[in-house]
Amino acid sequence: MEDDDIAFLKRSSSPEAAAREARHLGDLQGPGIVALQGVGADGLELEKAACSLADVLHERGPLPDSEVRAVGAAAAAALARVHDAGLVHGDVKPANLLLSPNGELWLADFDAAGPADGKPLERHSPGRLPPQAPARHGTDMAALALTLVELSTGTLLDPATSWRTADLRRLGCSPALSAEISFMLGRDGSTLDAGGAAGMFERDRGVLPAPATEAGRVDSTPTVEFMPVRPARSDPPGRSEAGAAEQLPRWWQRLAASWRPRASAATPENVRR
Repeated sequence: MEDDDIAFLKRSSSPEAAAREARHLGDLQGPGIVALQGVGADGLELEKAACSLADVLHERGPLPDSEVRAVGAAAAAALARVHDAGLVHGDVKPANLLLSPNGELWLADFDAAGPADGKPLERHSPGRLPPQAPARHGTDMAALALTLVELSTGTLLDPATSWRTADLRRLGCSPALSAEISFMLGRDGSTLDAGGAAGMFERDRGVLPAPATEAGRVDSTPTVEFMPVRPARSDPPGRSEAGAAEQLPRWWQRLAASWRPRASAATPENVRR
């Protein structure tokens, strides 16, 4: 295998976990799923990606509706393939949605994936799903809905709180997007599977966001490290890696400075910022 063909090494917690994830990726190989290039002693070698959507959000801030809808359509289509195979992904979030060099979106990180048996998920990112979240397809759909809110507003919602259309509008989602995301969350008396969500977002969708110029693999709640196989160039002298990692992006500082709680829909207890 040529060096340029390998972009990332995903470290696994154990050989058993690596073998399980490799099996899932092998069964699901195809459009919308990151491709497995090989299994090494340190983990899984994955196909080259430009960046994750967590990188894009960190660099650029909230995305326009057209791009959010394109992400929703592509991610839901990928989840439909996962669900058709009888699996639950278990950790849908911006850091696990990768942008490819040729403008595709790939679902990655199947470390938490397993059968849709309704049992509590063994692991998932803190703050992304409620405690003891069941291994059901609806759990993935709720996580995707909250991911789209995060991409649209920059706000990570509390997954255990009920969010309705009006609440999402107050956070900054457009009326149309608020209604669609609320529909996915099963609020307002409705539910939607992955195939239905993909079709819904296909209407009036735009193109996927352009990759971030600097892919730092940013994620405030990581379960997976996507690490360059080749060591990255060191930072310029005097720059602190810890300080750079802790510094919030400017758009987030502006949002935090201007944000004020409104009624009971968005309070410090149910919005994670």
